[in-house]
Amino acid sequence: MNNLDDFKKIEWLNKKVLVTGGAGFIGSRVTIQLVKMGAKVRVVDDLSKGEASNLAEVMGKVEFIQGDLINPNIARQSLKGIEVCFHFAAKIGGIGFFHKYPATSIGDNTLMNLNLWEAAKDTHTKMVCVSSSMVFERTNIFPTSEIAVKSSPPPLTGYGFSKLIAEYIARTYYEEFSIPYIIVRPFNAYGPGEHPGDYVGYAHVIPDLVKKVLSGQYPLEILGSGKQIRSYTYVDDVADGIIFVAQHTENDDFNVANDRETNVTQLAEMIWKLCGRKEPIKFKHLPPFKHDVQKRIPDISKIKNLGWRPKIPLEIGLKNTIEWLKNKGNI
Repeated sequence: MNNLDDFKKIEWLNKKVLVTGGAGFIGSRVTIQLVKMGAKVRVVDDLSKGEASNLAEVMGKVEFIQGDLINPNIARQSLKGIEVCFHFAAKIGGIGFFHKYPATSIGDNTLMNLNLWEAAKDTHTKMVCVSSSMVFERTNIFPTSEIAVKSSPPPLTGYGFSKLIAEYIARTYYEEFSIPYIIVRPFNAYGPGEHPGDYVGYAHVIPDLVKKVLSGQYPLEILGSGKQIRSYTYVDDVADGIIFVAQHTENDDFNVANDRETNVTQLAEMIWKLCGRKEPIKFKHLPPFKHDVQKRIPDISKIKNLGWRPKIPLEIGLKNTIEWLKNKGNI
């Protein structure tokens, strides 16, 4: 890690910031936080999955560009005059999504990254590469620290590999063109703002399970054995952690997560209870997807040593998420 004494801490007041995918699930939270911290924020989003309504409370305070970063002209226009860029825009979804669209995931996500980093050669913008815990898809090192990316086998999924490519782009453009960067890897973000999809796995497991439980499904269908372990991280904690590391250091990588371990069965039981279901829970186990990672446990010592901690316990985060889904009429 860089010596923090040698790094000038970013102050966000009047800082010119771009958030790509800034109307999306996590990107909108980062946008809102940055506006509250006094940054001058530009958002670019094609609204293919993000929603302008996610930015309702700050829409009059941000510059909004509706566009697709696969177009290099949009990337150059978006990055012009920008000091710090948070790059969230991606083809993304739950496990069903990246199994259904593997080529789209790797192709479109890589094009967006290359277009932005090419534009950054002219602007010398500090680039925040939003990667994913999926780069550790095949690791056997638990808990998994940042350094495990160097020794773990590469991901097999198109989405996971697209995120590993993104990390290589960030590092190599720094090595050759001195473009400063930060790599952040969120682990299993959840919370208000993510809708369940029309098919299993379009979204992540929590909105999928909430939809099933509130719709009265019985027995409750889960994919695989239910023993898959994850560390679920509330969306506001993810946004806060990403901004924190971007503010305090550069040319480094960080896991951004809550390190509490929960398996899918335990998660389903918590959601069942919080949704008010009274009958004893009963499961129907469906065949898992081909690339269903059985264990994903982050080591967050590095970001803790920098001074950051997650704040929202899973029980509170799940309650907030369930109430949001009910109020939005998503069930």
